[in-house]
Amino acid sequence: MMNTYLNRRPHRHMENYGMARIISVFNNKGGVGKSTICWNLGHALGTQGKKVLLVDFDPQCNLSIAVLGEDGFVSNLPQENQPYGTTIRSFLQRFLQNTGGEGVFLHKGLHTDQNVDLVAGDFWLNVYADSLNVGNDLLAGTGLSRYVALRRLVSEAEKQAGHKYDFVLVDLPPSFGALVRASFYSSDYYIVPCTSDNFSVYCVSLIGQMVPAFVNDWNTGLARFKETNPHYDYFNEFGRPVFAGWVFNGFDTASKRRNAIEMASKPKGPKEMTQADRTLHERLGRAVKEALVAPLREKIQDYQAVLEGLPENFQVGDIEDANVLIQNSIWLSVPLGELEKHNQVASLIDRRAWNDNQIKQIRLFKEKFNETATTLITTCL
Repeated sequence: MMNTYLNRRPHRHMENYGMARIISVFNNKGGVGKSTICWNLGHALGTQGKKVLLVDFDPQCNLSIAVLGEDGFVSNLPQENQPYGTTIRSFLQRFLQNTGGEGVFLHKGLHTDQNVDLVAGDFWLNVYADSLNVGNDLLAGTGLSRYVALRRLVSEAEKQAGHKYDFVLVDLPPSFGALVRASFYSSDYYIVPCTSDNFSVYCVSLIGQMVPAFVNDWNTGLARFKETNPHYDYFNEFGRPVFAGWVFNGFDTASKRRNAIEMASKPKGPKEMTQADRTLHERLGRAVKEALVAPLREKIQDYQAVLEGLPENFQVGDIEDANVLIQNSIWLSVPLGELEKHNQVASLIDRRAWNDNQIKQIRLFKEKFNETATTLITTCL
């Protein structure tokens, strides 16, 4: 009986056009650029006219600091006259304690596209994570609402903003913990940033193991909940995250070797990925196909767990190593593709103006994030 119900459970993003597409940006490996991609991708979507909400669901709050600047972020933490602060805590603590009046505060970055809003993170998210119990809340089906509070937060944010969002991008901690589960259960899709190293290859396989387990746990809890609440359908659309591709991030390039005639005709030739990064890129591509996509398709039977329309290698973006540009970007709270409009931070480098190669790289970042944004618009909306 349980399997029959689950197999006919509706799929939210197949039926509810016009609703915000919630996308988790996730890898259990740290240092893969989740926050950077979340911010710059959100900015690119905003410049293409999409309404975007960024949710910092990571207690480290790197996304919030990047968008708002360190001082701007700190000013949103709890104060004497604002005991919950103006971060995500303001909503989640009151939701968790059932005191009512859950408030969502929306922030805008000075240099981030104005179509983009931010729900700032908070170290307090660790407390929220500790409150989530897989056995009592999830598997027993008695606390499902705790695991999908993020969806309610988005609804409240839309009321506050006065409009619907096209995309909600959620920045997550590098773990398989409660916050990641909660985001996955509320999300329509997830994308996986990967860097050029062997551990990224290994982590891809872990994601292929854990996501089906997450989905199975949700189905178990939902089935138990439905035994005593057969007509309550609010939770039906949750717990069905779809893999929407991976992003190859932080690789190096070098000028392609050319003969004397080629060099004479065009002194500065095209750059290409270094041999080491090409090798790891190929390994990652195989790992995504064999250790992530294949298990998702095999183990998740009650919905389509891999997005249709993706490239053959499932890659939706490639972002070169930003080097000193990323340091300037974060210090200035300026997305990578907009750095050309600003001087470098004096304490980071001797010269203030960008050199020609840096300007080319800045423009390339803008192009690449716009390409990924276009892919998401085409495949997810």
